[in-house]
Amino acid sequence: MNKYYNMLRMYNMLESDTNDLGSTIHFDKRNLATFGIRVYNLFFMSCNLFELVAKEIAGSDKSDMKTWKEVPVIRRYSDHELTFLPMGYKFKPMEALGDVDVNKRKLTWWDDYNSVKHDLTQIQKASLRNLIYALCSAGLLVSHVVDMEIRAIQKPSVLFDGLYLPSLR
Repeated sequence: MNKYYNMLRMYNMLESDTNDLGSTIHFDKRNLATFGIRVYNLFFMSCNLFELVAKEIAGSDKSDMKTWKEVPVIRRYSDHELTFLPMGYKFKPMEALGDVDVNKRKLTWWDDYNSVKHDLTQIQKASLRNLIYALCSAGLLVSHVVDMEIRAIQKPSVLFDGLYLPSLR
């Protein structure tokens, strides 16, 4: 198996598990601040996938947002507005990366990931909102890198209107 195939498989698994989360947490804007161990796990894995793909795109082994936020291929997704279909929630998960001032290019969900990763007492930062942003951001990058390597029919995301990924079938 090549690494791009595995990136796509990982995204598909995370999307499916997040969709299943809807049987426990009602997908509603009033629940965007909901947190818990299951949300944390999916958030953590979504951020890990984002990191893996960002390093691939940047051509760097460094886990460094300072580097990624200057990579044109990553920054071009700053204007992508998507909709989290289960609740009709429109958002731009990587909007901050489009700021002219490089010091203002901070992804809140990424900062929250780093906080909770190093201090589990801050688990409230592993919220449903942050999971949605991280998973969608990972999906955008996966769709880019995988499409470059695996030519396949594009299929729409189950959770995000505006996100298309190569089909594994």
